Amino acid sequence: MVALVVGVLFSARNSQAASLDLIFFQLPPMSMAILMLLSLAMGVLFCAFIYSFVTLKLKRQNAQLQRQLSKLTQSNNKVAR
Repeated sequence: MVALVVGVLFSARNSQAASLDLIFFQLPPMSMAILMLLSLAMGVLFCAFIYSFVTLKLKRQNAQLQRQLSKLTQSNNKVAR
């Protein structure tokens, strides 16, 4: 409910139209609130994309370390007998 109220206030305060000029093309004029929310959404998606690569790398390292730990535990059990 709070997010809805904040969103309505945000869009009401940023209702003036603006066009965004990207290097190769220009977007048609639209509300500043929409442009800001689109840029926020693109940033969130980009960060999630980058974070997924980091997570996959860490999972791979974790699996490798688990295999090493398993081998060391097995060899330690053999020596202890």
